[in-house]
Amino acid sequence: PIEGSEFIMEVDLVVVSIGNSPNPLIGKVTPGLKIGKWGNVEVDWNTMATSLDGVYAGGDIVRGGATVILAMGDARVAAREMHKYLSA
Repeated sequence: PIEGSEFIMEVDLVVVSIGNSPNPLIGKVTPGLKIGKWGNVEVDWNTMATSLDGVYAGGDIVRGGATVILAMGDARVAAREMHKYLSA
């Protein structure tokens, strides 16, 4: 660090984002979950719904290593769709 450059900032939320590969076991231990050829969970891109009823996914598990912005977008879509699902 550069001397004098440190500071403390109050925040409501900190998002730690690291690119990660899908766990190769997820498809083997989750019957009915469709997995793509690269090991990613397959979703309906309009809803982020997986092949399992009421289960949604987003971020690196569906995209592979990508940006936190894309993961947050996936989460927003999934949250909206979960709300619809739970409210039906």
